[in-house]
Amino acid sequence: MGALERYISDPRYVVHFADYIGTMSIGDEYFVDSHQPERDMVSLQTFGLGFDDKRNPYVVVYLRYLAGLSDEHQKYWHSYLASGDVRISEPYFRSSIYGEYWRNRSVRNAIVEEMRLIRALTNAIWGRSLFRNSIGGDVPIGLTSFLRPTAENFNRFVMALDKLLSEGIDSKFFEGKVPLETETLRPDGKIIVQNKGTLTLLEEWLLAEIVWEDPAAFREIVIRPLRKIRRLRQTPAHTFTLDSFSEEYHKKRKQLLSDVFNSLSNIRATFSKHPLAHHVQIPDWLDGGRIDVF
Repeated sequence: MGALERYISDPRYVVHFADYIGTMSIGDEYFVDSHQPERDMVSLQTFGLGFDDKRNPYVVVYLRYLAGLSDEHQKYWHSYLASGDVRISEPYFRSSIYGEYWRNRSVRNAIVEEMRLIRALTNAIWGRSLFRNSIGGDVPIGLTSFLRPTAENFNRFVMALDKLLSEGIDSKFFEGKVPLETETLRPDGKIIVQNKGTLTLLEEWLLAEIVWEDPAAFREIVIRPLRKIRRLRQTPAHTFTLDSFSEEYHKKRKQLLSDVFNSLSNIRATFSKHPLAHHVQIPDWLDGGRIDVF
């Protein structure tokens, strides 16, 4: 994955990410800039995901596209050539060779879809969306699989996921439903008023609005993954940390994505049973087990 990071960190290049596929090219303004070295006027029509036997992700590029790079950039890419048995992912193969859209969806796609459905369901039931409208377009760089398993990239992933989730919750949704503030009496008799965090508001509201068969299980399955993301982001947000490389970051990322999807899926499934939400259609693929976690 290190081959891509040169272009991700260089503002001259435009790198687009989807779930299994991406593109890279020099930006238009730099392409026409006579001061830019000709060797850097490069692009890749597409690149895609591949996996080794442990399901660790790799960048896969067709030789035809690499042949179009300058000699300097070809040597750079060659320095990252994998030595093990890496196979092209089926979705990238089918889309790039047969022109077919992939049947399976990624867990990232599923998380975004769950949030869209929760917005639709809460609007239908309570007249206001729980989540703010998401910004469309590419997968944010921090959430993509096209990054090396390093501490810095894992922190980038956590920050991006937290922005999507806890920072994406609209606190105005809870107005009139649960208290938005806490009041604490100081020893000198003065009262400190503090706004509650969005995850605290979500937990209190869900417990007040819905009768859960097992509140402890609800907290473990629905709330704990969201709080874990919030807690993990505190370190990169407030502390300088040393970078490190480990394949364990692949596993940690996959586990967090799986837990977050499970949390949102439970919220959406609960809301979808409401009589005012019968018209909100749930895609078959979302509950059909066709979701890839990588």
